[in-house]
Amino acid sequence: MTTVIHTINQFMEIIFALLLWPFHGLAPIWGLAFLSVLTGVVMVWVYGRVSNQEGIAGVRDRIRGNLLGVWIYQHDVSVVLRLQVKILRDTLTYIRHSLFPTLVLLSPILLLLIQLNYSFGFRPLLSEESTLLKATFANPTLLEQVRLEAPPEVTVETPPVRIPGLNEAAWRIRLKEPGRHSLKLHIGAQTVEKNVQGGTRWEPVSPLKSARLADVLLYHGEEPLANSLGVSSIEVVYPPLVLKVFGWRIHWLVFFFVASVLAAFLCKGPMGVEL
Repeated sequence: MTTVIHTINQFMEIIFALLLWPFHGLAPIWGLAFLSVLTGVVMVWVYGRVSNQEGIAGVRDRIRGNLLGVWIYQHDVSVVLRLQVKILRDTLTYIRHSLFPTLVLLSPILLLLIQLNYSFGFRPLLSEESTLLKATFANPTLLEQVRLEAPPEVTVETPPVRIPGLNEAAWRIRLKEPGRHSLKLHIGAQTVEKNVQGGTRWEPVSPLKSARLADVLLYHGEEPLANSLGVSSIEVVYPPLVLKVFGWRIHWLVFFFVASVLAAFLCKGPMGVEL
């Protein structure tokens, strides 16, 4: 199953690389803005094709009319109560009409968010910047057998700090030169590799290499670990990518949500779609 998920992720990486290629010379916020607007437009188009547009339009018109009635007859308690019952009933009907298209959009949106986190969640290390490399093991006895080998471009600044309670070993490493470099983790006679990425250019970063199914889905960019190795995961702790809008720092997920929803509402009228 991990192989299938890794293949899907690789396919998504190719698509996103093509979409973001025109923006690599710009600040990353422009690439994120493009994907956010594109997502909003596509979501509206799909929603219009798979939803009951006539039913949604009718329900919304009835809700508006009943809300107007509540305002007009606000002094007549019995009328207001009847109208509120109708509003509640129509609201439940609206939710029913929206449920199927929402479920249709859910899986693509989740895959999209995973890919966006890969592209905008972290940044490469800068030259002479230090960070942690952490490895967790399925078998605690492997903690005493692990050894880290680094290329000349990466300095291992500390011996392994072993944490038996977490089945984890950690090293502090420092990048001396930009680029993508391979670290080798030796566990007895076996060897596992993990890339460490450095540079000032904005590009996707893979912080975690794992054998766990959920991790393979959420973090990609490298081949998943084989369960037979006894290594559960290897992580390079990258700094978060800083995104700024008018000088203010903003998380990529917040920007994506606001921009995609705004784009969806702006284009629903011209596209003739009821949301």
